[in-house]
Amino acid sequence: MARSKEELDQFIASQRAHTCFQGLPLAGKRVLDMSTVMAAPYAAAMLGDAGADIIKIENPRVPDALRTWGTLHELGIEPYHSVVGRNKFPVTINLKAEEGKEIFCELIKQSDVLIENTRLGAMDRLGLSYEYLMELNPGLIVGKVSGYGMTGPKSEQPGFGTLAEAYSGFSYLNGSTDRGPLSPPMALADLTTGIHLAYAISLAFIQQERGVRGGQLIDISLYEPLFGYFGGEFVSYKLTGENPEPIGNELRAAAPRSVYRTKDHRWIALSCSAQKPWENLAILMDRAELIEDPRFRTNTDRIKPEHRTALNEIIQEWHSTRTESEALEIFQSKGITAGPILTMENIEEDDHCRERDSFRVIEDPTTGIELKMPGVPFRMMGHPVKIRFPGLPQASANHVVYGELLGYSEERVDELRELGAI
Repeated sequence: MARSKEELDQFIASQRAHTCFQGLPLAGKRVLDMSTVMAAPYAAAMLGDAGADIIKIENPRVPDALRTWGTLHELGIEPYHSVVGRNKFPVTINLKAEEGKEIFCELIKQSDVLIENTRLGAMDRLGLSYEYLMELNPGLIVGKVSGYGMTGPKSEQPGFGTLAEAYSGFSYLNGSTDRGPLSPPMALADLTTGIHLAYAISLAFIQQERGVRGGQLIDISLYEPLFGYFGGEFVSYKLTGENPEPIGNELRAAAPRSVYRTKDHRWIALSCSAQKPWENLAILMDRAELIEDPRFRTNTDRIKPEHRTALNEIIQEWHSTRTESEALEIFQSKGITAGPILTMENIEEDDHCRERDSFRVIEDPTTGIELKMPGVPFRMMGHPVKIRFPGLPQASANHVVYGELLGYSEERVDELRELGAI
């Protein structure tokens, strides 16, 4: 059931009650999230899951672009923002208005972290440089996300996740020889960067708790976190001079590891790249002679391109004579590391995901529609780290947050809105 404005205000006020944060690891920390789209906002969402008080700051004239992503707007649902905007209290501030800048500075004084992803120099031009913010709050932690980082010849260029995936080499290595480079179908660079930023901010918290005085400036680009996915390939390239080529579903460092089509046109992912699992697979396929075949005897033998191709053909032939359920039953009975490739529909029906509570059903407080979204992917004994509510409408927390933190009356908040400050 949809809520009125008054009911939404009451809901937000109840979610800001101290009891909602009790027992959570980051209870008592306040984060100003003035970032947009996916990478930096995802870091703030993770901190919010752990109990930090997340104040989401948006331009009153230009909402976060993430609110426009997806196709459910006729229902009043912002699907991507409902996930990444979770556990956040949205307010609006016009940083080009003096009154708006004053509000921002007052919030800075009361916060532990500022997360932002403006173009390099944008905050300086607003009169809100890092040095000035440190004067307002010497212990402030600033997390700065940008396409290429704050230094280097590309530092002033705009960057998005797709460009980072390309620039990092990920799209090239993720492709295949017949199809060319392949960008991931999700915001991989953004989410990876967000996870690393949340980690870095947590380290800054620990540093402060150990008595290190002062704030911290965290400079993170969108492309560098992706390097960690193929660090071993880079080390190998530097030592051999062999530039790794894209090989689709394969793993350059080990074999066999790929996906195989079954008799009933389903797909199975299989990874038997360690020696013993490979030998077990050969025996299971009734091809024990492959264990001593000079092409497949060791992993070094198996990863040679021509040997890898031959081995995949043998494994694919075995799958082609069995249905998915038949193949998986055989694999599971013999302890072979293989599993089905699931669709969204399969995941929704999966007993294991249901038993683990991998997804959380939350009512959208504005429309009353129940949303099912991925939950926090880890469990902590004694700490109920969780999604408490989905992303809220733009400016929906203005009255509650400004009243609670700055002591503004409802009339004053309305006046500031009329002035264009919020």
